[in-house]
Amino acid sequence: MKNLLKIIPLLTLLFLVSCATRKEIVNLKNDSFYIRSQIDSLRAEQKRLRAAIVKLTALTEQSTEANNRLRADIQVQLNQLAEQSQILNDRLEETGRRISNLPSKLRLTAPVVAPNADTINNASRVDTSQVNAAARRRLEEAQRLYDSAYQDFVKGQYALAQQGFAQYLQLLPESELADNAQYWIGECNYSQKKYSEAVQAFQIVITQYAAGEKVPAAMLKMSYAQIALGRTQTAKENLEALIKRFPQSNEANLARSRLQELKR
Repeated sequence: MKNLLKIIPLLTLLFLVSCATRKEIVNLKNDSFYIRSQIDSLRAEQKRLRAAIVKLTALTEQSTEANNRLRADIQVQLNQLAEQSQILNDRLEETGRRISNLPSKLRLTAPVVAPNADTINNASRVDTSQVNAAARRRLEEAQRLYDSAYQDFVKGQYALAQQGFAQYLQLLPESELADNAQYWIGECNYSQKKYSEAVQAFQIVITQYAAGEKVPAAMLKMSYAQIALGRTQTAKENLEALIKRFPQSNEANLARSRLQELKR
């Protein structure tokens, strides 16, 4: 009976954690659906603008200054849509990662039942429990920082998001999300038109997290920032390096489009 009374609170806590996790899954899936719909809308708009460029190209022989200006304006819009699409793709990838990590988050928040006191030295058990509890609190704090920073980014609160990602890196500089956090710091700077800082942040992703999944996106956005700074030749070289290193990536396709534009 006593053992049953001890187990009931643990089962209750596990049930509450499970409910919270299921709610989070629903929210993330809704966010994923919303992002996908935005991407589809952007792609439709890109298709419309590309069709307009084709029509304008047919008028090349009768080109006028007005037509040239219109074509340039449409190309600018295409570039902006491509950048928005890239950000949405990154958000979709981030949302998918968070959904896939929910089981581990459940394990992290679930209580650990201590072994029988008769088989383990009491002092040793207390010390181990304290160490595990401290490590768990550190992980939970870091995860809250990351999630909060990401939500701030989605809301357009870039300065606040950048601060949160930086704090996450201070807590867990070698974690599996460190390259993601560093990448989003670059995106925060880029979104605030702090292009020099963005280049530096993306460069850190490329050099310090060379094996990470964010390298292609960092190479692409670093090139965009360099173009904004007027460093066109350097940007071209980086775009070509991206295509060579990750030829099948979505970022490589965007890099090819941007290179074609720069050659005009």
